[in-house]
Amino acid sequence: MDFDDYRHPGTGCVVPLPPGWQRLEDPPPGIAVIAREPEAPAGFRANLVVNVDELPDGLGLDGWQDESDRLLREELPSYYLLDREQIRLAGRPAVRRLAHHAGSDTGPVTMEQWAIAVGSTGFTLTASVATLAYDSLADVFAEIARQFRPGPTSDEEAAR
Repeated sequence: MDFDDYRHPGTGCVVPLPPGWQRLEDPPPGIAVIAREPEAPAGFRANLVVNVDELPDGLGLDGWQDESDRLLREELPSYYLLDREQIRLAGRPAVRRLAHHAGSDTGPVTMEQWAIAVGSTGFTLTASVATLAYDSLADVFAEIARQFRPGPTSDEEAAR
């Protein structure tokens, strides 16, 4: 599948978006990108979200992701972590998480996340889809994650 690369002007991160997916303009603070599949007749619309977090001094990838696990359990109804693994993404250590949650307004949702720390900035790419449709988008999500590029840190920009 060919993707339409979107470069976020503030963070410099590059997010490959499936053709026809709608990118929401002016997402809330802390969110660089929100994109979702075209209008569906009914049900949950698959979506991609890129969150950008400033990490406290001394908090690395693992500590940040441990805290993320705690917050996800608290915030998402019926949250269940299916898998969490250490991987490399965009040439950096990363965490991949697969989880399930369900709400009265969403129904069952499968969520796959990839988190990368670049200096003191954390980038999280989250792909969410109705659980019964996950199999149809799992390979697309994996390719999006493979092509995702977090933005440079200010240290990296200064070195250029």
